[in-house]
Amino acid sequence: MKTKLTALALGISLAYAASPAFAQATITSTGSGNDAYIEQNASSSASASINQAGNGNRAGVPGATPSDPASVPGILQKNSTSVAAAISQSGNSNVAGVTQDSASNSAASVSQSGTANEAAASQTGNNQNASVSQSGNINKASVTQSGANQTATVTTSNSTNGQVTVFQADGVVAGNTATVLQDGVTNQTATVNQFGNGQTASLTQNAGSREGSASVNQSGAGNTATVLQTNTWFSNASVTQQDSSNTATVTQGGLADYSTATVFQSGTDQTATVSQSGATYFPGGAISKGLFQATVNQTAGAANKAAVTQSNGYQSTALVNQNGTYNQQATVTQTGDNQNAVVTQNSGSKDGSATVTQSGNGSTANVLQTNTWSSTASVTQSGSVQTASVSQGGLADFSKAAVEQSGNNQIASVHQSGGTVSAGNGVVQGLFEATVTQSGSSNIAGVSQTNGYKDVASVTQNGSFQTASVFQNGGNSSKAVIAQDGTLNSASVAQNNASSSLAKITQNGNHNDAAITQGGSLLTASVAQTGDWNYANIAQSGNGNLANIAQAGDGTSYAARNTAAILQTGNGHVAAITQTGNTNHAAIWQH
Repeated sequence: MKTKLTALALGISLAYAASPAFAQATITSTGSGNDAYIEQNASSSASASINQAGNGNRAGVPGATPSDPASVPGILQKNSTSVAAAISQSGNSNVAGVTQDSASNSAASVSQSGTANEAAASQTGNNQNASVSQSGNINKASVTQSGANQTATVTTSNSTNGQVTVFQADGVVAGNTATVLQDGVTNQTATVNQFGNGQTASLTQNAGSREGSASVNQSGAGNTATVLQTNTWFSNASVTQQDSSNTATVTQGGLADYSTATVFQSGTDQTATVSQSGATYFPGGAISKGLFQATVNQTAGAANKAAVTQSNGYQSTALVNQNGTYNQQATVTQTGDNQNAVVTQNSGSKDGSATVTQSGNGSTANVLQTNTWSSTASVTQSGSVQTASVSQGGLADFSKAAVEQSGNNQIASVHQSGGTVSAGNGVVQGLFEATVTQSGSSNIAGVSQTNGYKDVASVTQNGSFQTASVFQNGGNSSKAVIAQDGTLNSASVAQNNASSSLAKITQNGNHNDAAITQGGSLLTASVAQTGDWNYANIAQSGNGNLANIAQAGDGTSYAARNTAAILQTGNGHVAAITQTGNTNHAAIWQH
């Protein structure tokens, strides 16, 4: 022991001999088996201090490298000016190391309390700052900085096997900042990799989180990432940012166990927010499972916003893809079990939005917006096993689509594409508008609006096993309205190359069936049926046609029911059928 202390003192004296007059070094050790090492070379106003208390502590070994955290040098400063490094250890089997190489105005501080902690800090460049504070058992922390103007702060307390790794490079133009806090965690890992300038990363894991991980990878300039994991087990969060001025926030906690959140951003001024919490499945009693999965991909483009919130459920999945879009917004909010939402915005879409809100269980929503400007899509579903699909694209600019479903086993689809009116400046307007509202059970509705202008479609179904279909082409103030109430009703509207056209179907009762087909201009068709087993059919082609069918009454069987059919081709036709009673039949044919 006497030989070791003599060699150590000789090493310190040699370091002082090579250092300017303002350098200072202090080693204070209490107990037995402590090791300490300080080397300062060509330093100006540098200060190094090592304080150790307890048994088996080491501040480092001479000649070690940062690649081995267990044997990094205990304060090695070379070719540096105005640098300061301080290590304070209390407890047993702690290992700490600070390496400042060609550093200027750098400061590194390591403070450890507990058992079997490890810490490493390595800095090169200008104006670097690193701080590691650990309390607890068997924790590991590593900070590596190169370039200039880097700032890293790592704090671990009341934790077991918490591991932190921070790597920072570049930072010449604007410094990077990384802050990691772990409090009350077990077997959690935190990783920060920063390249470029002006990056900011904040990772917080606390309140009993365990067996999970959080990672932030940043390149480019001016990106900001915040990750918070609270009281969640086996959950993982990952943020990758490229290019510049992107912002990502991930929050997982409050029984979001076994969940995954992934954010990827490239481009400029992208914003992504993911929040997951509140599991409802508890296998084995005390253990909860959220099994939420959220993924946000923002590639290229600029100023897009994506938000995913999943809570109070189990095994729900949300995916948002924004690729090559500008100022698009995507929002997914899900509660309940086994929900699935996919929002895709790509190929030059801009200034639009997509919103999915789901509650209940087992519902699926899919929204696709492609090469459309200023278009909005909204899906709201409650109940169980609902399915909604909305597609807007191919010049469906300035269009609106809304689907609202409640009950069980509803299916709704809306497709809008191909505007035909140019407003100038390269903007093609579709101005389509579609609304589907369904309540009850096992209803199906479909709306397709393509290659037209100002098409408007509204479908409302209340009851069970209803089927409604609307197809519009050509448009220009076209309007189709379907309202069904009852069971096993069916309605279909098709308008082709129509101008100022209107088609309306209203059915109340059971087993009603209506079909309208129109082509031409200034066409109007309306079917209203009340009772059971009614049937109506209208087909119009030509100019200025008007057809109206109204049926009321109850049929006693399939054969005993009201039946009406109108067929018009040509110009200026008007037809009307009104029936009340049972077993009526009517037909009008105009050519």
